[in-house]
Amino acid sequence: MARRRCIFLLLVLASGCKTIPEDAYGIDRIRFSGMEALDHESLRACLATQELDRVTLSFGTSADRVCGVPPFDGKRVSFDLWKKLRKGWPTLDSAVFDRDVTRIERWYQARGYYDAAVVSTEFDPPSAASNDRIIVTAGGEAPCAREDDDEGCKLTIGIEVEEGEPVLVGSIRVTGHEALDSGKRTRIGKAVELEVGKPFDEAVYERTKREIRRELRETSHACGAVSGRVEIDREAREAFVELYVEAGPTCSIGDITVTGNGKLPADTILAVANLKTGQTYSSLTVADAQRAVYALGALASVNVTSTPRRDEDEQCTAIVDVNIAVEPGREIRWGIGAGLQSGTITTLTLQQDTRISDVHLFGLFEHRNFIGGFRRLRIEDRPKIVARDPLFRFGRGFLFGNELRVEYRRPAFLEPRTTSSIQFRHDWGPDPFELFRRHDLQIRGSLSRPFFEGRLLLVGALNYDTFLTVDKDPRYPTSYQVVFLDERVIVDLRDDSRSPRAGFFFQLGTQQSPAKLKRSWQYVRVTPEVRGYAPLPLSSTLAFRFGVGAMFLFSRDRNRLDLVGQALGPQNYRLRSGGPTTHRGFFGGFLGDPGSIDSLNREGFDARNDGGLRKWEAGVEWRVPVTQAFATALFMDFGDVNRGEVFRFNYIRAAAGFGFRYQTPVGPIRLDFGFLIPKWQVVGGDAPPNAFNIFRFIRGGVPGAIHFTIGEAF
Repeated sequence: MARRRCIFLLLVLASGCKTIPEDAYGIDRIRFSGMEALDHESLRACLATQELDRVTLSFGTSADRVCGVPPFDGKRVSFDLWKKLRKGWPTLDSAVFDRDVTRIERWYQARGYYDAAVVSTEFDPPSAASNDRIIVTAGGEAPCAREDDDEGCKLTIGIEVEEGEPVLVGSIRVTGHEALDSGKRTRIGKAVELEVGKPFDEAVYERTKREIRRELRETSHACGAVSGRVEIDREAREAFVELYVEAGPTCSIGDITVTGNGKLPADTILAVANLKTGQTYSSLTVADAQRAVYALGALASVNVTSTPRRDEDEQCTAIVDVNIAVEPGREIRWGIGAGLQSGTITTLTLQQDTRISDVHLFGLFEHRNFIGGFRRLRIEDRPKIVARDPLFRFGRGFLFGNELRVEYRRPAFLEPRTTSSIQFRHDWGPDPFELFRRHDLQIRGSLSRPFFEGRLLLVGALNYDTFLTVDKDPRYPTSYQVVFLDERVIVDLRDDSRSPRAGFFFQLGTQQSPAKLKRSWQYVRVTPEVRGYAPLPLSSTLAFRFGVGAMFLFSRDRNRLDLVGQALGPQNYRLRSGGPTTHRGFFGGFLGDPGSIDSLNREGFDARNDGGLRKWEAGVEWRVPVTQAFATALFMDFGDVNRGEVFRFNYIRAAAGFGFRYQTPVGPIRLDFGFLIPKWQVVGGDAPPNAFNIFRFIRGGVPGAIHFTIGEAF
């Protein structure tokens, strides 16, 4: 009984206490009928009269529409969950509603439906049709059923629309750009979103003109303009569109100024912007300069504006002056706090899925203009408590640890867009894969350089890693040292790096520990990966990935290294898979041959969770938005890790599952459930035993894993 009271109290607090004013009609529902071609939510967004807001489960075009912004014909399947009473009841205003009826017809005309009309409106209760206030009779009776004695009445409005037939685009004629080269003409042609034979839409027409102007600015025509004319034949139901492009001259950059920088060095800002007087102007180049300047890290805001020069007759002079307006941020930043980490770890070189989850404190000090020139010094320390089992399960105990990071970063090193950094990391505590205690000391010096507006990133580094095992036990890896070079090539053609809907992503990571840098091993490590994204109906996205990895060991210190280390290489850099960003049917690092399941037996090469020399991974995921912030996903993951020198593509180790995402400013918070498919583990063979920490759903019936982390899987 007490539990029921608590639940009821929470629901009351969550819903709020807003009521309908005593003399008003509270609009509960506005229902549209007759809308077959267009989306009622797109129309609803343009009305002043609104119904009571609700939490809605919606599959398809986002229910959070913006007035006048396409698409207008989106389809969705939606279910109302509960009312949002905290915002209060919207009430009926007859004058506003009458204007909305006119607004509906005008909205339809803007979509090309010039004969559309509101044929009827219906009010329930009917008394609201004659007066938007509740008129009480002499006997004190109201003409409707009140929600409570001191409240008004709940109202449902029905609006019937007769759409009629749309006016279709009969022809599209673009002129004025004939003198431009074929490439520019092609880009202008692709910017035209109107289609012959489709309904003429004013919003799409205006957006087409904006897109042509954008194309002109991107191709050096800063003074370019677009005008248009549309002739409507209502009897023939045809629209004839004419667009006139006035490209203007090809422009170059003139004066470049920096304002608002205060004590921050303007020369560094100018160098990183990498704009030169006399170079060909492009809005893409200016946008790239803005991104690069903001990436310096010491600025609260950056706004790079372009102003074409004009003569006394207001004619374009083909020179564009650029101003870089900045607002300095806090130079020194520090703080303390607490946090959680689950599913993945990030070292100085790699991001890897892991079994560990921890609760930690952190202390941070950052100087964003250390000794001038936008050099950054960052120091962060994290004392932590690490659970022995995944997902913060502390039932089998916990281990203490501490991670210290120091980074010195210098922009505009040697040339304007190259950034150099020196990083130090010391991690004391449990190994993220096998939980024995160790010291891991890493030092890294790197150079990075973006190209093509950040679409291409090149990174090169020299690394030193000392691994000191604290728990002296023959089952655990021996201590080692390794010095290696690593390089990364990233090609990012996605529309959004955090939550992509379309595009392509490729990365190649390599490591080399050559003979001249001899320590415990000489090896080469190669890990290419490709990802793709395609938009689907219901505003959903189909995402896929495929990656492989290979480790080539050429020599090792047989006198000091344990047998597994001799065979598989450094503990930190072995190939592993399984986890929230790789294969979600397994916990972090546990895809592969597990060896002994019930003990930490490390005799021979079959010890569990040791990684391997070859791996492959593949995944496909269907992401479906439910609300603006909440989404669901269905996925399948495949892959294998083995200790041999060939890929085992017959070991598909298939898993299927579902998950939930909640969008935040730092990326989606993600909860995934992965289930291994028993018949789809090894083609033509028996599946190996699963690793010890496979989660079993439905009382042990279905093996799999649960993952809770931040960020998309890929």
